[in-house]
Amino acid sequence: MITIVGAGVHGLSLAYHLIRKGINDITIVEAVRVGYGSSGRNLARFRLNFNDENNVKFAREAIQYMWKARKKLNLNPMIYKAGYLWLLKKEKDISNFRRLDVMWKTYEVKGGFIECKDFRYINFEGECYFSPESGAFHHDYLTYGIYDKIKDVAKFVYGNVTGINVRSGKVASIRVNSTDLETEKLIVTAGAWTPRLLSPIGVNLPITPVRKEAYITEDIEFRIKPLIIDAESGVSFSQTLKGEIIGGGPEEKEGYVEFSTSFFHMLNFLRTVKKIVNGLHNIGVLRSWSGYYEMTPDRSHIMGYDSSWPENLFVDAGYSGHGMMFGLYSGKLMSDLVADNTASEFIRIFGPSRFNEGRLLAESMVI
Repeated sequence: MITIVGAGVHGLSLAYHLIRKGINDITIVEAVRVGYGSSGRNLARFRLNFNDENNVKFAREAIQYMWKARKKLNLNPMIYKAGYLWLLKKEKDISNFRRLDVMWKTYEVKGGFIECKDFRYINFEGECYFSPESGAFHHDYLTYGIYDKIKDVAKFVYGNVTGINVRSGKVASIRVNSTDLETEKLIVTAGAWTPRLLSPIGVNLPITPVRKEAYITEDIEFRIKPLIIDAESGVSFSQTLKGEIIGGGPEEKEGYVEFSTSFFHMLNFLRTVKKIVNGLHNIGVLRSWSGYYEMTPDRSHIMGYDSSWPENLFVDAGYSGHGMMFGLYSGKLMSDLVADNTASEFIRIFGPSRFNEGRLLAESMVI
């Protein structure tokens, strides 16, 4: 029996790929509901542009895999290339992007500096960098498209994990709803809650929950196709296909704080968007929400296991704000590891051992 804790896109994807290997004895434990955590609280974007080369390579493989795998799902996640547009005013930001542009081109990532006036709807004086291969998709359709594929095979148990029982150096069972569930392998894909679940058995992961806020406005005529990232303010936004402006700002709060939003932060977001986009006057915010970024010290995810852990324990968490676009691919890699004991090069690069071995990645590009 294989037990997965967390019914977000990573846990569902892992189950989906295990089932494709012919493994059907799978239990998925979820505290609230499918997609309750970060899988249901994000802006559903994908990109190839990262500061660390390993994340660029991982993103390339993950996005290509998502494009192919979507055809096997019953729901269309509506993936499309909309682009990312960075607005750069400070010289340090411009110099950094010139350096990154050289690195990105070695990995055949398309993009470059472009005239800001080519985007007639923005009011900005500075440098603009455009990445045309980045884009968007519908996160709920991706999550529930995977869920629909596995719901009749995998067993779902809803409740809080209150204990993990280790015997003879192995995870023997987990306690849920006052019941012990026996397991042969345990994979924790619980996002920001992963370290809280594992710390009682001495597995300490450097993952910090950071609450971020997001907003969506009334719909207007569609004109903002790319995700616009204003480097100076930290605000990013785009438009949905319906025409609503959707995005967020730099405000954040660490810890397991409640999912709430600030009226003051919402006003700052709206003011910044109105300053950048021409012709926005009487537009209001329809709703707001918040969710956790699961941040690691090197702003990169954790996949696999450590030799000091119980031998049948695995994790896939810590995606630091870019987990949704990696979900399908991470599930494939983790299924190869869990079912076949086959570890890709990415499992070594992003494994938990890197924190004790001083192999931290040089990632800083969190949007």
